[in-house]
Amino acid sequence: MENRAAHRTENRRLVAAGMIGNVIEWYDFALYGYMASIISQLFFPSSDPTTSLIATYGAFAGGFLMRPVGAVFFGHVGDTIGRKPVMVLSVVLMVIPTILLGLLPTYETWGLWAPLCLVLIRLVQGFSVGGEFSGSVTYLVEASRQDRRGLAGSWANCGGGIGFFMGAGTPALLIWLLGDTAIQEYGWRLPFLFGGVIGLIGLLLRSRLPELGGETVGEEREIPLIRVFREEPRVVVWMLIFNIAYGAAYYVPIVYLPTWQSFYSDLSLDQALLIMTFAMAFQTVLIPIVGLATDTYLNRKRFLIFGFAMLGVLAYPFFRLAEGGEIWVVCLVYGVTCVFIAIMLGGVPATLVEAFDRDHRLTGYSLSFNVGMAVGGGTAPVVCTALIQFFDFKYAPAVYLTLVCLLAAGALVINKDRSKEPLR
Repeated sequence: MENRAAHRTENRRLVAAGMIGNVIEWYDFALYGYMASIISQLFFPSSDPTTSLIATYGAFAGGFLMRPVGAVFFGHVGDTIGRKPVMVLSVVLMVIPTILLGLLPTYETWGLWAPLCLVLIRLVQGFSVGGEFSGSVTYLVEASRQDRRGLAGSWANCGGGIGFFMGAGTPALLIWLLGDTAIQEYGWRLPFLFGGVIGLIGLLLRSRLPELGGETVGEEREIPLIRVFREEPRVVVWMLIFNIAYGAAYYVPIVYLPTWQSFYSDLSLDQALLIMTFAMAFQTVLIPIVGLATDTYLNRKRFLIFGFAMLGVLAYPFFRLAEGGEIWVVCLVYGVTCVFIAIMLGGVPATLVEAFDRDHRLTGYSLSFNVGMAVGGGTAPVVCTALIQFFDFKYAPAVYLTLVCLLAAGALVINKDRSKEPLR
């Protein structure tokens, strides 16, 4: 009994250590987005508020550009030195910039140095994100039992959901407590400093993690990036294609659909975002349930194909229904959409870990995932807007969502299912 209790405690510690980096990542992601209007005035002052906001979002986008660079670096470290250094270093490179942002002097005090330092901070954070998610998922899956890999990998996305709600809720709470004036003067710093505290807790948890598989990692002298393209070029290509489609399939409904609806229905953006937030809360609860289900009752690959295919088939009808703007219909559309996205978020992490051989797993995973997210996810809102203008067809985003979902499902069909096999 004592051994079982100790084993459960150890599992909880591993899960907490794996989740917390993604909590910080998505906390920062949501926080920067919701605080953008305030940050734009403090660091990018301009007579035109739109120009200031564009500059702020430009600094935000710069973080995405650094993700593939971080993926190569952290993949190399994880495959040559060990998984634990990646877990520790990635959270350090998120914590320090987050704290520095909370302490950073504004344009009024530092002049041009203030926005330059802000951009540098965002670049470092983007670099760390390139290794955070894939590193934590890989560690969680490799540390788990063979029949719990889906559940183990799903916890990372569950942590992301928790971080998103914290990042969205903290500014609203502070504005309510302090008022607009105090937020402009000093209150905007508090959420970033709080994020630093969360990060320090994460660093403490991760510093106590054991290393995994030290007897194999680092034995091969060939550079992992070269090795993965030499030994598994087909897997790299198909996983890259899959992640581009996966990124778009996630960002179109979650990020772009509420904005689209505010333009083409009577529902305001605030109302659409509120409904999506509650739908995402439901989605976050479902993620570990889906992960566990793919370990026990359901074939992971087939269930993922089903999730992508159904979202693709229902994309156009869902956009048409959402356009009506009736609250109960929109709630139903967003809720069902998030069910299918929960299928993706619950099953994809373990699938990507299982796709690659251990010697170059973190490199292959990090590179395909982060490049895919940058290309497919980062461009999704821009692509959808451009498609509407080019074809003069307001449902073009729905067609795009259908195509990327079917592309993701096709990539899964072609790639071998290893969900029931021991990790290579």
